[in-house]
Amino acid sequence: MNKKQKTAQLLARYKQLFYCPICQESVHVIEATVTCANGHLFDIAKKGYVNFYGKPSPADYDKHLFEARYQVIQSGMYAPLHDKLGSLLQGTHLLDIGCGEGSHLAQITARRQQQTIGIGFDISKAGITTAAKYHPGHIWAVADLADSPFQTKKFDVLLNILSPANYQEFERLLAPNGLVLKVIPRANYLREIREQVLTIEKVSYDNTDTIAHFKERFPETESYSMQYQWEIPEKLADTLWQMTPLTWGKERHCRLSSVTVDLEVLIGKSR
Repeated sequence: MNKKQKTAQLLARYKQLFYCPICQESVHVIEATVTCANGHLFDIAKKGYVNFYGKPSPADYDKHLFEARYQVIQSGMYAPLHDKLGSLLQGTHLLDIGCGEGSHLAQITARRQQQTIGIGFDISKAGITTAAKYHPGHIWAVADLADSPFQTKKFDVLLNILSPANYQEFERLLAPNGLVLKVIPRANYLREIREQVLTIEKVSYDNTDTIAHFKERFPETESYSMQYQWEIPEKLADTLWQMTPLTWGKERHCRLSSVTVDLEVLIGKSR
């Protein structure tokens, strides 16, 4: 069975989690196409993902960035984060919002013994193509968070890792007693890179407003902070520089041997 057929099979099995992003009708799968009662069609690509986004994807992030991210994440840069998030998972339906090239979702679900269906979506076709290339067994979709193709109140956990949020949509998607796990940078995240490419006043990142906004929408918020140094494998020194838009068009002044990972995990509960 090829990737397209496997993706079609997974989509047919979990079609109750999806609806048409155009008319909100239920969907079904016919061969290599997802369709609804009103005849809206969404193709399943031969590379193993479904495209619910009817426009060209933004060109902000390209395949080279996502390939670099895949290599770095596979090498363990975010392993403590994955361990923490894996320990928080519940239920069986997991949605990664703004999943990029899918490595966070793949690593987190791999840490759970209970069967979990992981669905990841991103507006970037390049990111989703990379996700489908490296992480079979999950459902990958090109989709827009503002017009997401998912049924209401169906997901036990929403992941939102270093990615933009839409809290109104989060509340719509989250099942009763569900969790939102949002990961944001803290002041020293990637500080060694920031010091080379940003002005002094922008080196530190202030997440105060982001945390306050999250707590407004999820009053029962818990949080967990983590900070550690990641020793960069020699072969990935150049790759790490390529994995973030911070460095686009910027000259590297010195080769880094380690980098600071400084993150806040926000844990919100549905009301």
